Amino acid sequence: MAVYSPSEIDLSGEWQIVFDPETEGLKESWHAGSWPQGRSLPVQVPGIWNLSYPDAEGIGFYRSSFEVPEDWQDRAVLLNFQGVMYRCDVWLNGEYLGSHEGGFTPFSLEAHAHLYPGQENVLVVRVAGLSKEKAVDGLVLQHCPASKQSWYYVYAGIWGKVALEARAWAAREAAWVDPDLQNERAQLHVRLCNRRSAPQPVDLELSVVDPHGTVCRQIRESRVLLPGTAQLTYPIQLPQPFPWSPDQPDLYRLEVQIAGEAGEVDRRQVTFGMRDFTMRNGEFLLNGEPIFLRAILLQPNYPVTLVCHPDLEMAEREIRLAKEAGFNLIRIHIHPVSPGFLDLADRMGVLIYAESSLAWIRNSPRIQEHGRREVKELIERDRNHPSVVIWGIYNENPPAMAINGAELAHWARAIDPTRVIVENSGGSLAIDQDFGWTDRAYILPNRQSQHEKILDLHTYLGALIPGNVYSWLQDLGKGASSLVLVEEAIGKAPVLEAYDREAREYSGKIFVSELGCGGMADLNEVVAGFGGREDLLDSRELKTLRDSLRQGFSERRLDRVFGTMATLARQAQDLQAAGNTQQIEALLTNPRISGYLITQLNDVSWEFHAGLLDLWRNPKPAYFASQRLNRPHLLVLRPEREAAGTGDAVSVQLTLVNQAPLAAGAEIHTVIVAPDGSELARRSERAPVKAGIHPLPVMLLAVGPEAGDYCVKARLLDGENLLAEAVEPVLGLEPVDWECLSCRPQVLGEGLDQTAFPFSVTESAYPLSGAPSRVPSRGGNGAAVLPIVLAPRPGMLKLKDWEDLFSTVEAGGRAIIGALRPEDGSALAALEEYGHPLVLHPSIGSWMGCYHWIPPSAVFAGLPNGCLAAKPYIEIQPKYALTEQGGEVLAGSFRNTQSRVEAPAMLWYSDIEQVRHGRGSVLFCQYRAFTRLEHPAAARLAYNLLEYANHREP
Repeated sequence: MAVYSPSEIDLSGEWQIVFDPETEGLKESWHAGSWPQGRSLPVQVPGIWNLSYPDAEGIGFYRSSFEVPEDWQDRAVLLNFQGVMYRCDVWLNGEYLGSHEGGFTPFSLEAHAHLYPGQENVLVVRVAGLSKEKAVDGLVLQHCPASKQSWYYVYAGIWGKVALEARAWAAREAAWVDPDLQNERAQLHVRLCNRRSAPQPVDLELSVVDPHGTVCRQIRESRVLLPGTAQLTYPIQLPQPFPWSPDQPDLYRLEVQIAGEAGEVDRRQVTFGMRDFTMRNGEFLLNGEPIFLRAILLQPNYPVTLVCHPDLEMAEREIRLAKEAGFNLIRIHIHPVSPGFLDLADRMGVLIYAESSLAWIRNSPRIQEHGRREVKELIERDRNHPSVVIWGIYNENPPAMAINGAELAHWARAIDPTRVIVENSGGSLAIDQDFGWTDRAYILPNRQSQHEKILDLHTYLGALIPGNVYSWLQDLGKGASSLVLVEEAIGKAPVLEAYDREAREYSGKIFVSELGCGGMADLNEVVAGFGGREDLLDSRELKTLRDSLRQGFSERRLDRVFGTMATLARQAQDLQAAGNTQQIEALLTNPRISGYLITQLNDVSWEFHAGLLDLWRNPKPAYFASQRLNRPHLLVLRPEREAAGTGDAVSVQLTLVNQAPLAAGAEIHTVIVAPDGSELARRSERAPVKAGIHPLPVMLLAVGPEAGDYCVKARLLDGENLLAEAVEPVLGLEPVDWECLSCRPQVLGEGLDQTAFPFSVTESAYPLSGAPSRVPSRGGNGAAVLPIVLAPRPGMLKLKDWEDLFSTVEAGGRAIIGALRPEDGSALAALEEYGHPLVLHPSIGSWMGCYHWIPPSAVFAGLPNGCLAAKPYIEIQPKYALTEQGGEVLAGSFRNTQSRVEAPAMLWYSDIEQVRHGRGSVLFCQYRAFTRLEHPAAARLAYNLLEYANHREP
């Protein structure tokens, strides 16, 4: 008896490649004996061709030769490809075998009819890649299911393993299992193939082996296979099955044996899990029990190799780090993950949200074909993995969703009845500072064909968020207006009003399926990881960004602020950790939330800010912050303000979030500590033991006479066992004494809080035109002062106000212009007319970073400086920054290019800049210092700016 378990010849190694920019290869029959040897170059398979030829695009012909054993003459032989980017045609010994389109899924071609056993065989593969610049073979990048190549890198080639596989003539083609845990049963599906031209009698044996190695079910039968394929289904009972879960990832095994004529036996096996996952009224259920999703998004883009993991060690590290941080689900973002990853996920125990590569595909005559193919091939490749619990069709793509989203979801349901299907991730609301839309979001729960409405949100709110945005997250789903986001320069009113209407009609729980903020990686370390391979697409881009950062850092003398770029990177990462913490704590204290998903696990390409891990999968501070947030018990401290005047009192809300019940007798100890380390107050109380969200009595923090950080510290203890802790500082600032101000500015327009600032719009110590004069200072020292004009809300100024302002400046006076926004069109037009064309840039960040640097200077005296703007500046931080104008930048910000058409570079902006004009100067301040004077940091900054304008030469 010949036992034919798969026999394989691995074709990995050095192949030849000829690029075909003039599309002459088919005409000249390169595939059929006319190989242009003189143009041939070496290339490694598997691997994208960009590893050897980084900038190659378009069409390439691959060639390889090999021999197979003579005894393969009587075997069925398949040519298997793990993946080819993007479309390919295949010839064996000059004969056409077939083609495949789609860059991320495997395919097989029948090879035995054209194979020469015992002789040399020649394999030629024509590959058509994609391009950002042009159509290739009629393929337009935006019309193809190419994941994020339009964002990151365009790559192509035979990236996956290529192998010849000898099989019995009657063999198992595929096998999969649909588990039904609730009813203790499963359906076994087997697809058999008879490659003979005549019917074949076979004996079929199916064995189900439980996680302990015991054969628990067996099916034997004889049947006659007609030529071609036959699909068989066998319902079985599995009493008291072992459930698969992240905590107990028990795996079953289905063994399939087919004994054919002449004693041929084909044996193969697959693993599966008895697992049930669904969604009901917005809440997720695993094996019949509610589960709160603590999820992380994996960008399946990898250093050097780009399209797949360089090795399984990196894949295992990703899963292990995610689990150790407390995440229970990984979302594989908009393309199938590389081979081997899901096997690890099954064994290590983590839920997977798997998405097609349709992503943001645009409409074309082929959108229906692309959609059905990509969904089918994704599901058929990965449906035996119990870790996969959600199939995703589209991501942030309302136009495509409207065309065929529901149809593709039902197509997926017809293929797989057992999983949740998401039609369009972020379908309810997707928003950041310069992007936003609202639509409807639907899912198909498992085993259901009627789609259900959910609220599925993508919220990118910047790094550190102001109090009203924090409250918005806490109140999601409770009927509160979302227009507070417009006040903070996030989104547009019509979009948020439409979302609110949808939300009011929805009674279920809410899934925030994307959120997060950025913290830039140390680019020196990241680039060093490539070991000098500066030719690679990713190393070249990151080196360019690193060099651009170095140049900008040097030109602005930021060594005076941070010392080194490494310190700057670390501060940026600390902001990311604090920002993620704020947003997730707000969600965890909202009972309407069913789960959250952080963007993202790993840095990638120009998104070297977004990950909890850097490109090489090394943790940043935000990773360790997630470990705290994902523990079974969490303490959330929420001061009503991040900064307060000395002598003020600040209320502090403490909330205990129990993911699971807490042991009786646990206690919470809270202490308030002064800047000198002395204890100001203490409170101890019994901790609530039930699972859920437990607000505790508010504490009052009395800020003493000493400026500095007053810290609230809370600890949850079960005896000596520390279960959770939290620390939140409140910065105490000395109140501003406006009577000591050495000048009296002339205020134009409207916008000052008269209770906080003593000068009215009509007050002035000097005329608004003419030469500078000497007037008594407010401090009584008789200092020489120049006229100072203040426009706190420049959008409120009239034409006459601008004439007065610039006539004063041209005569040698100073003007301070408060924060500008895009809606201040008349102000921007007036400034351009007077020679100051300004360009505004969104500057709160998103899943990327925009970092505001604050130098040590008189402008920031009495405030945190020599650092990036952090918590004390949350309420007054610039919403929009200015393109640097060539003046003196007193505080600035930066990010990197983030569009898909710009060259990689760092972009530098000014937040406070003094610019010469005539004999005087104009000081632009994008910090909201003069319109939020009730805030102690705003008052101090406003005071300092007026003093600076009064004493600084233009």
